[in-house]
Amino acid sequence: MIADELQCMYLEGRLVEFDERYINKISRKLRTGDLSLNELIRDDSILKKVVLEAFERLYL
Repeated sequence: MIADELQCMYLEGRLVEFDERYINKISRKLRTGDLSLNELIRDDSILKKVVLEAFERLYL
């Protein structure tokens, strides 16, 4: 669900600092299980804020 939300946020223009290929790559890895949310947040501090925002949009 976070992968879908990240792509929606990109399409809405909320992730202008990220390249579309990067968002697609991250989303694909999340969907296939090659990347967990914990790894993503730990490994990329820039994306941490975006992932937390996606989480809030989904669950709050």
